[in-house]
Amino acid sequence: KLKALWNRIWQRPVRWWMLGIPAGGFIMLVVGAIGLGTTNFIVHATSSTQFCFSCHSHEVNIRAEYEESSHFNNPSGMRVACSDCHLPKDNWFELMATKIIVSADIVPELMGKVDTPEKWEAHRAEMAEKVWAEYRANDSRYCRTCHQVEAMEGQSAIAVKLHQSLGENGKTCIDCHKGMAHALPRSP
Repeated sequence: KLKALWNRIWQRPVRWWMLGIPAGGFIMLVVGAIGLGTTNFIVHATSSTQFCFSCHSHEVNIRAEYEESSHFNNPSGMRVACSDCHLPKDNWFELMATKIIVSADIVPELMGKVDTPEKWEAHRAEMAEKVWAEYRANDSRYCRTCHQVEAMEGQSAIAVKLHQSLGENGKTCIDCHKGMAHALPRSP
């Protein structure tokens, strides 16, 4: 019975146009694979720190402070990329949604809202508060991809106590560790 079914599936179709069904399926498979591969390539390329600094405002206003930070310049030789702190890594669909949302960041650049150091500083607090709110909402999830409280050694007794109390009273990493890779906004 199985052999008969197999032969029926793979027999030459009665009508010539029915050959288009498997051919169309194969073409759709190839086009889908190319589309997925291209999407992944573009997402990977646009998630690099080098790509982030290709934006004028980021090159002028962020690069120097980032390269002076402990996330770039540290004794362990580890360098944290922009995507490590600003993009989800554990959910492809969430990554795609985030990439679509952050693509709107080009609008202030094109409109000249943040194209000079003076304009950048005028909006730094607003931009920082937006990111800090995101970190509070996701319990500093991006910090936790590299930093694990259980593995932290050589800290002062107060730091150990504070890190062990994370999560209590709604506190998360960003509440104490603002300005790690970017300068803090200036007080008015």
